Amino acid sequence: MRISGLDRTGTAFAVVDPVGRFIDIGLRPGWWPALGPARVAAGLIEALEAARMQAALVPLVARGDVHETARGRIAEAYRLIDEGREQPAIQVVIGSRGLFRLHVRGGRIDGAETGPLTHTDAEPLLADAREVLTELGRRPSDARLAGAG
Repeated sequence: MRISGLDRTGTAFAVVDPVGRFIDIGLRPGWWPALGPARVAAGLIEALEAARMQAALVPLVARGDVHETARGRIAEAYRLIDEGREQPAIQVVIGSRGLFRLHVRGGRIDGAETGPLTHTDAEPLLADAREVLTELGRRPSDARLAGAG
């Protein structure tokens, strides 16, 4: 089963498996005017987060656990706020083409950005994004960024 998510413009999309593991990411025609070089990285991450959220909600809705899960997520948020005083440093993982950079803090995506782009750079950009997200998914949570630079 594959679960997809879109960014708010509907031009960036991501696909994950039922537990939220990255499968693919892409851009639909019209991405350049909708996102442009300034928002394309954020759009791709937004689509990935939307797909992961849908993957997380499917089993909860099926079991009727949405309210219990909401309480659990709120408790988790408070825990993260408490831990926030000693947040790990941001690490940057860069694709081999230098077109996609992922900012990660303690194994969690904190943001992303792109290198200089033109409207014809969709495929090389996506190849870089796939490479970085695939690599991130292979690493254990605690050691996910060891040696990344």
